[in-house]
Amino acid sequence: MRLAWWRLRRLIRLLAFRPFPAVLLFGGVTLASNALWFGTGLFIGPLPGAVITLLTGLGLAGAVFMLRRGRCQMAALGVLVGFAVLVPAMALIAYRLKTGLPILMHDGAYQTEEAMRALLTNHDPYGLDYAQTSMRRWHWYVNASLHPSLFHYVYPPLTFLLPLPFFAAAQALGLAFDVRLVFLVTAGLAAWGIVRLPWRWEWRYLCLVALFLDPFFYLPQGRNDILFLGALVGAVLAWERSWPVVACAGVGLALAFKPFALFFVLLLAVMLVRGRQREGWSAWQLGFGLAVLLLPLVASAAPFLWWNPAAYWDDTVSVVAGTDPRSFPIQGYGLSSLLVALHVLPGPDARFPFGLVEAAVGVPLLALGVRRVLARPVLPTVLAWGTIVLAAFLFTGRLFNDNYVADLVFLAILSGASHRAAVGKRVLSGFLAAARLPKAA
Repeated sequence: MRLAWWRLRRLIRLLAFRPFPAVLLFGGVTLASNALWFGTGLFIGPLPGAVITLLTGLGLAGAVFMLRRGRCQMAALGVLVGFAVLVPAMALIAYRLKTGLPILMHDGAYQTEEAMRALLTNHDPYGLDYAQTSMRRWHWYVNASLHPSLFHYVYPPLTFLLPLPFFAAAQALGLAFDVRLVFLVTAGLAAWGIVRLPWRWEWRYLCLVALFLDPFFYLPQGRNDILFLGALVGAVLAWERSWPVVACAGVGLALAFKPFALFFVLLLAVMLVRGRQREGWSAWQLGFGLAVLLLPLVASAAPFLWWNPAAYWDDTVSVVAGTDPRSFPIQGYGLSSLLVALHVLPGPDARFPFGLVEAAVGVPLLALGVRRVLARPVLPTVLAWGTIVLAAFLFTGRLFNDNYVADLVFLAILSGASHRAAVGKRVLSGFLAAARLPKAA
């Protein structure tokens, strides 16, 4: 058993923590995805699709070539990301602005635009019947039965509050707007944050590959996971730069964008309390750091809780947990879909207490994570155990979508890179301390 576990860990390290196999794996999958979505010419035409596929292939070849030469690796990766992600995204946005058709736009991004439009007309985004908006005519809903998304907005308020000023300005100036532009800017800031991390280039390279070359993120289509992940990247950068309060604010922002960050918030709070004496923080500094972990969520959610608490709870909690009559059907690659496939549950609309299963599996892991953080109160421990607990909760929940897999892959690589960077710093510190020792007489 130990030998098998050791071999598995060695394989993971070989594939996930080496630039060459990582860019081959993620880049190859992205190339296949772009060829499938665009190269066939079904959505934006054969010529643009062929160009996107060709550019992705050239970018991947260039990144592999530069890795082999050992020169300009990060620049070549930037070119690959530009060809494989930015060009398709801008092509889809341009196609929409020209024709008015949101082809291949994610329904969550489209609904976020409707939520902003509702708020600007003094309607509660969480009490809105989206079946009465243009979302009902969205191409994936036109010929289907009424989807739960038409009755619920499942994302926290900051998801539409962040792009709201840009949306309002575009409307006031009579300009077209696409929320994916805000997501792409956020992705650019996340990339800048990763590049600025004081780590070896290999670790930063791997993080960039996992963030941009995993097609399950659907960045050109407008998945909003980048908001949550970008905030966490900013928090890691701030912590590495010895700005603990800014790091707490970053994790708090991640929680305000997506509840996935809850476990990172809890474990970081434990780390702050445990490390207060070692870091020499005052009680005021500790209290302020703990407060900013929750401030972004409280400040953004409180107005909507006050406005319509029942609608807010139903949209963001009940419909996802499966306790609402119009909940999302079971979908994804987790335990819930396995139970349906094995006919333990009669179908994807079945009611089942997945919350109890999540608690039974996740709470003991969270307790173990707290224990590990208390024993070793450092950021890599928080990232690693936050990812482990999140994976357990997501896998045993009602939904386990493909973008959840991408989130977990990136978080695992980010935590692994953080751990390796910390080990490198300890080794360097030990070497320098030994070098300063006085010579024996």
